[in-house]
Amino acid sequence: MNIVHNILKNHYSIDASFNSRIFPDKIKIAKVRPLLKKGARQDVHNYRSIAILPVFSKILEKLMYCRLISFVNKHNILLEVQNEFRKMKSTETTSQTFIESIQEAMDQHLHAGGIILDLTKAYDILNRNTLLDKLDSYSIRGNMNLWFEFYLSKR
Repeated sequence: MNIVHNILKNHYSIDASFNSRIFPDKIKIAKVRPLLKKGARQDVHNYRSIAILPVFSKILEKLMYCRLISFVNKHNILLEVQNEFRKMKSTETTSQTFIESIQEAMDQHLHAGGIILDLTKAYDILNRNTLLDKLDSYSIRGNMNLWFEFYLSKR
């Protein structure tokens, strides 16, 4: 009976979070651990940080992702060339599309080129207000936008 009670309690908490636009501060707290990438253990630059979040936080994030991606797909917000974070697409499909474009240009004796950017740590420098404005421009407004604002605060 405790399992059923916990599921119902958590389901209520999830609905409460979405309806109240509040992502609880207590589940934003992560345990940050260093993870050795490669090289000497003594060199601090050979580590990257990983954040271990509470399970309930991950569940809430996944459920919001499902709501958001459903909205995005329903309203055809993303361009067809957007491959990342989409079902059946990935960085590999992006690379394949790029290679095919280059090959097609070469077959037509055209010049082809590309700009490749390394966006390492892009999320570390992302302006939250810009992100919220971008969501608003894609009609992610009202409670959903306010939920993201609360989600991004105090991080």
